Amino acid sequence: MYNSYFGFSVSPFSVTPDPGFFYTNPVYQEAYANLRYGIEAKKGFIVITGEVGTGKTTLKRKLMHNLEGTIDSVFIFNTYLNFTELLQVILYDLGLAPKEPNKVTMLQELYDYLITQLKQARIVSVLVDEAQNLSDEALEGLRLLSNLETDQEKLIQIVLMGQPELQARLGRPNLRQLKQRVALQCRLVPLKDEEVGPYIDLRLRAAGYKGKDLFYRDAFQQIAFYSNGIPRLVNIICDNALLCAYARSQKTVSGDMIKEVARDLQLGSEVELTQAEATPSVLPKTEPETPVGEAANDVPQEPKVRRRARVGVEAFLVILGFVTVASLFDPRSFLTTAGRGLEVAKHNLNQWVLLIIHHEAVPEKANAEVKSERKAQRIIVPHGSSIYKIATDTYGTNTALGMDLIKEFNPEIKNLNRVPAGRDLLLPSLAPETLIRRQPDGSYSFIVASFRSQTGADEYAGLLSNKGYRVTITPRKVSDDLLLHRVEIGGLKNLEEANQIWQTALRNQWLAFAGNQDGTR
Repeated sequence: MYNSYFGFSVSPFSVTPDPGFFYTNPVYQEAYANLRYGIEAKKGFIVITGEVGTGKTTLKRKLMHNLEGTIDSVFIFNTYLNFTELLQVILYDLGLAPKEPNKVTMLQELYDYLITQLKQARIVSVLVDEAQNLSDEALEGLRLLSNLETDQEKLIQIVLMGQPELQARLGRPNLRQLKQRVALQCRLVPLKDEEVGPYIDLRLRAAGYKGKDLFYRDAFQQIAFYSNGIPRLVNIICDNALLCAYARSQKTVSGDMIKEVARDLQLGSEVELTQAEATPSVLPKTEPETPVGEAANDVPQEPKVRRRARVGVEAFLVILGFVTVASLFDPRSFLTTAGRGLEVAKHNLNQWVLLIIHHEAVPEKANAEVKSERKAQRIIVPHGSSIYKIATDTYGTNTALGMDLIKEFNPEIKNLNRVPAGRDLLLPSLAPETLIRRQPDGSYSFIVASFRSQTGADEYAGLLSNKGYRVTITPRKVSDDLLLHRVEIGGLKNLEEANQIWQTALRNQWLAFAGNQDGTR
């Protein structure tokens, strides 16, 4: 529908395995080289594995298009066959009509054919797709086919391509003989985050696109996250995004458009179930994620802090109101009253606006610089505990923010649901050095909140944007069953401005999390 609108000669993001769109990176180049070398050098058995959608079939199509004219290939895509049926398919694809449909006769016919091809300096290869579905009997039969050989070389080259389960099956004791026959093997992995943009650009150029950039940089980041680097998912997301842009008469695709497409495709739960890394975070380059929910009914007590005189700036008070709203959310109550959290946030936002309008000078004693006396601490995860419980005990009503920071400052933890007892855990303090981040361009940002709901994050970010602040939302994965959306205010000119936000917040006792920096209530 949109090809002529964008100037494509063909659809750039079709999910069919078109070798004309083959993306070359070191992993795919190595896999292709192994395949070609293994067949041409008559190595016998070759195994290629990779997750669903990583491009195994496209790789095979490219190989078949580029093999020399002296190589005859059989492509088997139906693997729910026993060995006798598999043998029949091979013979039919080679143009042979078995005289009798029994295994002995067919094996003899195949052997005679292979000897004839050898004398004519031709190579015969069998490429099996979705090989993880083959029965043990069929796999053992293929191993026996590799016994068709001369004193110097193999008569038939067999390529098994399948999902990671294939590698696991080959590790079984009853298939150890087959595993020992594998001469070459490699595994396709998802694209890295930084490879998603070049992958998309390659497909656009291959489709004849010659215009300006179609995707904003933040769109690439969102695509990398929601696709988890799986090329097939990248294609599906981009195809839907371009269709969305076409329907809106737009010539570019933004990050917000990608998030909308991902929600429509229900890709959030897929991302949560994969092992992909989250999109790059701000300084320090690690991965924070945290759920938030309805505003809590109780507020932690004020921390013991020292104050030094300093007058606040009214413009900062609005921002701090937003931070306060976010910090008051309780993830436990969110599970049962998710819809109420945003309404509470809107109500509190109005209260902060009223505070600004009626703001009076702060007494000199209260205008003191606030410096946290709390430090980050290390603990040993106790038996029977969980990260959620630790975050609740440590950060009180700020469990959400606590989980965010625990995940960030313990980057070796990939899943907060799977942290064993006895391991060392860093619990960062809720302090300026934690929430204020320097950006590559020299500006600073301030972490405002994280939401379990994409809709909640979007609406809350809208409230901030309406006040004139630069807001970004970054999806994060904290565990295998929880996807979070971080809201962050950016564009702060310098560290002094960012610190003044923090100091003004503490001076006015607006940061609920200020009382829980050492793990006490």
